[in-house]
Amino acid sequence: MIQYLITALFDLGLAGLAFSKKDNPAAKALAFLLLALSIWLLELFLLTTITNVYLLDILFHITRGGMFFIPFGFALLTWRLVGGRSKKFKNVFIIFGAFFSCALWFLNMFIFPSELKETDSGYLPQLDTIYYVFIGYLVWCFVGSICLVGLSYNTSSNREKQRLKWLLITLLVSFSCGLIVLFSMPTGLEFYLSKFVGIITNILFVSLLFYSTIQHNLMDIRLALSLGLTKAILLAFFVWMYFVVTSVVGDHTQSIGGVLTLLAFLVLMLEAYPRLLKWILPSAKKILVKNSYDFDQVKAETEYDLKNSISFSMMQDVMDHLLLRIIKLNDYKILMVQQDGLLSSESNYHHNVFLFDTVSEDSPLLAYCALQTQLIMADEMPEALQIEMKKYNASLCFPVFSDNKVLAIVLVGNPTSFSYYRYEDLKIFEWLKSELGQVFSRLIRLNHMQDQLGEAKKTLSMLSLMNHYHHDIKVPFAIIDGVLSNDIYDRDKQRDIVLEQVERGSRLIATMASILGGKHKRRIQPCALESVVQDCLYLFEKSFDKVEYDFGGTPKIRGDAEDLKILFINLIKNAAEARRDNHDLVLHIKSWIEDGNIFLSVKDNGTGMSEQQLASLWEPGLSAKKFGNGIGMQAIKRIVDEHNARIEVKSSLEKGSEFKLCFFATQIALEEPQGETAKDELAERRATYLVEKRNSQ
Repeated sequence: MIQYLITALFDLGLAGLAFSKKDNPAAKALAFLLLALSIWLLELFLLTTITNVYLLDILFHITRGGMFFIPFGFALLTWRLVGGRSKKFKNVFIIFGAFFSCALWFLNMFIFPSELKETDSGYLPQLDTIYYVFIGYLVWCFVGSICLVGLSYNTSSNREKQRLKWLLITLLVSFSCGLIVLFSMPTGLEFYLSKFVGIITNILFVSLLFYSTIQHNLMDIRLALSLGLTKAILLAFFVWMYFVVTSVVGDHTQSIGGVLTLLAFLVLMLEAYPRLLKWILPSAKKILVKNSYDFDQVKAETEYDLKNSISFSMMQDVMDHLLLRIIKLNDYKILMVQQDGLLSSESNYHHNVFLFDTVSEDSPLLAYCALQTQLIMADEMPEALQIEMKKYNASLCFPVFSDNKVLAIVLVGNPTSFSYYRYEDLKIFEWLKSELGQVFSRLIRLNHMQDQLGEAKKTLSMLSLMNHYHHDIKVPFAIIDGVLSNDIYDRDKQRDIVLEQVERGSRLIATMASILGGKHKRRIQPCALESVVQDCLYLFEKSFDKVEYDFGGTPKIRGDAEDLKILFINLIKNAAEARRDNHDLVLHIKSWIEDGNIFLSVKDNGTGMSEQQLASLWEPGLSAKKFGNGIGMQAIKRIVDEHNARIEVKSSLEKGSEFKLCFFATQIALEEPQGETAKDELAERRATYLVEKRNSQ
């Protein structure tokens, strides 16, 4: 039967794949077992296809060695999977079993050869002493292997427990099916039973044994049934196709064309089977399992999202989705490593770096993880580290490397839907272990670039601020120059004005120096806007033909008096410079309260501004005046913004301009702190003096 040959090739392919895992002793043992199984299946194929008794007898005794070595192969694989710790099992079942298998093969081939008898399905070996001794040897090896797995289960780690559980299931099922086939020999049903039991059992459980042994596939029983059902259906389809082909070509042993057709079908099936299985499995996993996912699809989506993450917070969102929603872990943590020049408690990195906890370079956990090449199970760690893992509620961890340096440690909690990590989960963790190194390195570089950009912006801001204060500092000197070059004030008053402006200039210079040193603090105090603006007006008494006041008795606001004076001086100075030829210049100042907010308006009837000039009024370097540089307007806007106020400008050419300031109710000074009133006393005295002087005129 060609089914035996197909199954033998299937086992032989898995044996080659297992043998390629050269650093895994259990893989070599599995390869030996699969090789023995494939040779035994080849024996069954020969018994059902070859009719030459003399040739068949020779080939039968050669290939029967595969059957004799199957019990030894199971014992060897079991011993390797439990860690090879039992010396008694090694001596009794491994060493002795190897000699016993060789002895049975030698005796059967040269001293007590088995005789073949013809049946309807081919030839069968006669039941003899060698056969019954083999059955006893099989029972002995399987019972010993099952006992060893059972005894090792309670003392093994979580990862090993899942593997041993599947090994125990495989041993029990294979042992049961093997006994059914062997004890069916006297009735002549062996070929029929092996066709429906042996072949299907071989493919399903050899596949599961391969996964649990080589790939550490900790599979849920429902997922195993889904995969097994899928493989069985696919295999049944190919068996059906075989009968269709044989019905078309007839007896394939009677013609060369028939043999070639069947060989072509065999090659086609071997090529199509893994491809169809790969295409069907993602959907088949969901037949009986609700919480499964397709590894390739999840990996592709996560890889895309990680590559498009430009911050650690975005990366954390991707990790949350993957680990908490798809894999369904109860929790996970990422510990960033504190390294000189990379991450420290005084790092200037953006705050999103500190979404994660940190671990020091001298941490025992970091030292242990840095030496591991695989995923690290908590119950496989030293006892002291197991205690630390329990603090984080983590059952697994892995380091994230970049340029042979550990950047972080990922601590993984337990799954919420399973009692262990599934095969796809472990593959995801293995992939993350290599992928996150590039992601962390890129995000750290981006953070460093953002820090440099922030420093550059800060420098530009300082230069812009110096530019503003450069203009503000010129104001006191311009006032001093105007006062000393005119004779409108007596000497005492000139001295008061000069001293006040010198003090103001000194404060501005000190403010600029403190800002550059990072120590500037605005002096917030109750300020009477009406008094401040009147105090500024006396500097420009001769610049206007008429000044009109419409004060509504507004309350004081909380602000920086020196900055507010700079604001009003700039507004009044701009109005004074907007005189139209052959026209009187009138300045109208009004204050009022509306909706709890304080408003103050400065309006002139000067040259005004065009719509284009209004649109670019607050842009740096632009000015509505012919030789202006726009710094005065920038100073006005800066002071307004610093006081959380609002400014509106209305202007028309040849009609004048109006600047309306709005100080919100939140800025009103409800209580006047003691000791602060004297700071504006001089301004209030001057404002009172000016009002009395105008009234007397």
